[in-house]
Amino acid sequence: MDLISIIVPVYNAGKFLDRCIDSILNQTYENIEVILVNDGSTDNSGKLCEMYAHKDHRVKVIHQENSGPSIARNIGLEKANGTYIQFVDADDYIDEKMTETLVNEINKNADIVICAYKIVSKKIDGKLDFVYSNSYRYPQMNKIEFLDEFGQFFKDYYVNYIWNKLYKACTIKKNNIRFDTSIKWGEDLVFNLNYLNYCDKITIIDEPLYNYVNYNDFSITTSYNKDLYINQQFMYKQVRDFLKSNNAYTTKNEIEVEKKYTACALGWFSNLFSDEANLKKTQIYKKIEEIVEDNTIREKLDYFNNNGIENKIIGIMVKNRAINLLFYYFR
Repeated sequence: MDLISIIVPVYNAGKFLDRCIDSILNQTYENIEVILVNDGSTDNSGKLCEMYAHKDHRVKVIHQENSGPSIARNIGLEKANGTYIQFVDADDYIDEKMTETLVNEINKNADIVICAYKIVSKKIDGKLDFVYSNSYRYPQMNKIEFLDEFGQFFKDYYVNYIWNKLYKACTIKKNNIRFDTSIKWGEDLVFNLNYLNYCDKITIIDEPLYNYVNYNDFSITTSYNKDLYINQQFMYKQVRDFLKSNNAYTTKNEIEVEKKYTACALGWFSNLFSDEANLKKTQIYKKIEEIVEDNTIREKLDYFNNNGIENKIIGIMVKNRAINLLFYYFR
């Protein structure tokens, strides 16, 4: 029975950590090592990690100064001893047969296994709401078949995340695949693209085995991400480069990728007006102008027409360099 390394970066997750770790330790597949990387937590997360390590020999704890999830995951990869690698986020949880199901599939000569997932939200009345991702079932695709459908998988967030997948440790180690610590958004996707370059057989199953918990449904203020625009530009460049290097930037894939890319514009502009941004009017104008004048944006203007009326309106303003209108629209 192969050893599975399950890596969990932990940062101030004390409220949810029990549920996460319990869901891992209660897996029907028991030959696992759980690598908890405590990323400088200031709550009781570190103590909880140590408590679980004391209770169950399969749990290993690494403490580090707060450095972000990418560095935490990279450290987890360095310490992993398993044949396969699985990632879980500390505020989420997994179904009890997730690891067993993924292992059974990857042992059929696959290089990676991808499963469906559930988005778990709490309603105003306190009850949980489950939204299921789109489901696909491809017992085993070769790389050409996978690339042919890449746009659809990208659209439905099957490529983007690391937590609904099982990876071969040997592929990661042989090719020195690591998380890019220079970006704070989209690092999961970039990791996956690097890994997929070395995959010949990809399996996708339709069981929703991962539970992604959304805690921000009713948040009135959104946090400001000063690097959002730059990170997303980098991320989409990585996607285009991946497809082009694999001769897969076809019309079908291009349409889906660029539709999602231009849909991001709503977030780029809205982000500038976040309650936490504290940007001066002149700073906002400058950042809007930077986006409007970006060569890649201007090359993709036609795709603004494919994501509803609001995106179409934004596209018209961007096309006409209507910086004043964009400012007052999003303000």
